[in-house]
Amino acid sequence: MEKDLDIENIIEKMRSLRDKRDLELLEQFMEDTKMDPDYNKKVIQNKVINVKYLGSIDWENDDKKEIYLLLEQKENEDGELVVIERYYTEDGEFLGGNNTSDRYDYLLLNSKYKNNENLLENLQKLDKEGILDLNELEQDRLEEIALALGVKVEDLEKISEIDTKDELDLEKDKQIENSKDEKQVISKKEIEKISAKTEIKTNQKVTDNETMAQLLGVQDKGYKKIEIVYSDKFKENGSSTRFCFVGIKDDGSAEKIDSLEQGYGNTPTKQINAVSRDGSEINQEQVYSMYKIKGRKEMQLAVDIGSMGTVEPSLVRTPMQDNEKAISIPIETKSIKPTTRETRELMNEKRNPRVKEEIERIEKQRELGISDKDIEIKDFDDNEYNAERTEISKEYIEKCIEEIKKYDNRIKEIFTDQEIKNKLDKELNNGRSISEAKEIAQKDLSIDASHFKEERNL
Repeated sequence: MEKDLDIENIIEKMRSLRDKRDLELLEQFMEDTKMDPDYNKKVIQNKVINVKYLGSIDWENDDKKEIYLLLEQKENEDGELVVIERYYTEDGEFLGGNNTSDRYDYLLLNSKYKNNENLLENLQKLDKEGILDLNELEQDRLEEIALALGVKVEDLEKISEIDTKDELDLEKDKQIENSKDEKQVISKKEIEKISAKTEIKTNQKVTDNETMAQLLGVQDKGYKKIEIVYSDKFKENGSSTRFCFVGIKDDGSAEKIDSLEQGYGNTPTKQINAVSRDGSEINQEQVYSMYKIKGRKEMQLAVDIGSMGTVEPSLVRTPMQDNEKAISIPIETKSIKPTTRETRELMNEKRNPRVKEEIERIEKQRELGISDKDIEIKDFDDNEYNAERTEISKEYIEKCIEEIKKYDNRIKEIFTDQEIKNKLDKELNNGRSISEAKEIAQKDLSIDASHFKEERNL
């Protein structure tokens, strides 16, 4: 084996090559098949089944290039599964391939290099068994995590990874019965199922002064990554959540992170005001699980299962004075773009100590009838250059009038829209919020309408 290999870096490259090629296969397939009713079966069949690191070869200008071999499974016209070998450089350039199922068992170079005999010779010298095997590495990783958590490998359903070097602001375990010499055996089929991961890349700040390791107080643990593991077995083993946070060291060993403790279970009552990555809108949400960070009174982590079945974490701030309300921003993933500087600053406890007041401003915006998708950071943050909206929109007043008319049909029969609006304005001038004014108006007008009809009948 080559000396001083950065295994974690190579794993990242192998996964990136696999995911990129899988996406190309899917796009190619959707283009070719159009409305083929059997498309779902074939999508499952056409995929990258493994990636191997083969080592380095000499390149131009006395340089070297790392070479990776992708083993690609495809279904041919006869319905048979064939394996195609595809050679790539570390930066994703396709060099050539070999369809091992046909009678011509030799490597054909990409047309760009078809006359490069030196490249062909160097590739042919490489051992296709590889120096590192992605399936084997991921199996070892899964076994280490399962061992650390006291569960079987097949019970680890979803895993997300956070790189601890990138910046963010932010019950006793079951006895392990199996030793490392008695690792759970996992089949190739199970490996392929489990290794479909969402890898979280936090390469842009979420706030502006702490790494994830610093936030969790594990910067001296030597973790290369932090993984969020999802499994129903955690719940079955007496835990209040299906998630667990694990630190991964350079040697691949895993440890459960003990600076996090379950906060609100799987049915939290906490009201989360979830700010979008760019601060352009905000939504009221309930997340799957909340975790308190030891030593941090306002900062928490939340974990949810996204619409595509991926594990999605977010950073949460809860004002100490009101623990039932909170504000959150997403942590960057492969499917979520990095957050903007404005949203990152929102989560910095030192730069922005008045999160309680900001949540109150958000609620006030809702009271003014502004929908969540139209509420922006500039409507509630503490930036002196941002003007807070204070007027109730005309559209929302009209919406309230229609709701009051629907509350009691007699109101619609007796009072004009202007009379209903006058009643709302009177209550608003008395210091009522728009929701309070609407509630009082519909009740008072309903009573007045009832009396009017009784007098008319007399």
